[in-house]
Amino acid sequence: MVRSAIRLFVVVAACVFVATAAGKPLTKQNGKSPAFTGFTSICTLSPYLFYGFCGGNSSTFTNVTSRMNAVQAKPGRYNLVFSFSGLTPGGVYRFWGNNGAFFVIGTGIADGSGSVDFDYQTTSPAGLGFDLNFIRGGWDVNGITIVTSYWSNQLLSVNSDSTLSAG
Repeated sequence: MVRSAIRLFVVVAACVFVATAAGKPLTKQNGKSPAFTGFTSICTLSPYLFYGFCGGNSSTFTNVTSRMNAVQAKPGRYNLVFSFSGLTPGGVYRFWGNNGAFFVIGTGIADGSGSVDFDYQTTSPAGLGFDLNFIRGGWDVNGITIVTSYWSNQLLSVNSDSTLSAG
């Protein structure tokens, strides 16, 4: 009886181990090697020097830092995590994606340190671009772009090893 219980325990433990190992992400890019860190201040792009809050100053929003971590949880499915800092604490921000047309990824409020995160899952990351917009009030649906990868043409691409990069 004890032997049967031990065998059952070993079989269950082995099944749990195999299920856990099989559930690990195929590709994980984070920590020291984020998939992307180069969102560009919209004000540094000459056609937008007088756009929105730029006011002719190309250094506006260059203090905003960003990173995108990517996890490929299943073949062809990417979980993207975007982190921004250097924002106005308490400010409302809308994050947009573009795959040929703009779509809303999410809206968030920067925390007390001026940081906000957004998550997005896709099976088609190639060619995606992104904009982070500041929302001026409840009436402001689209917001004003402050940093971008779309307008700076830093679109995502899938590398031969299935990791992501932009450029």
